[in-house]
Amino acid sequence: MRKNTRSPDVALVVVDDDPAVLDHARALFAHDIPFGVVGSQYSAVVPFMLGNNGHTVALVADVDDPDQLAGAIMTTERRLGPVRAVIRYASDLPAGMDGADGAFGAGASDDAGLRSTAPAA
Repeated sequence: MRKNTRSPDVALVVVDDDPAVLDHARALFAHDIPFGVVGSQYSAVVPFMLGNNGHTVALVADVDDPDQLAGAIMTTERRLGPVRAVIRYASDLPAGMDGADGAFGAGASDDAGLRSTAPAA
């Protein structure tokens, strides 16, 4: 496993509600882009725990509980850097991402679309 590196742009991805968001989390993971992933069930986050690449914080929490979500944000920030976005729904996905399948947007030739994040809600 590689050592964690702090990043200026970290997203916390909630994998409970939207398949497009789960696809986005998989793309971030595959490109070794630092991010946090949180879900209310272990089954959603176990793949990120088992294949941990040193750039991912995987947590289980009740994302509808503000205190638990805040705890997930704090843990992610402690390990990776400031959380700039919380991505829960396809409408939260950064520009350049196809909300339908999580693929790169048209004309994207690298992971630039993965690195940009919308402001935290």
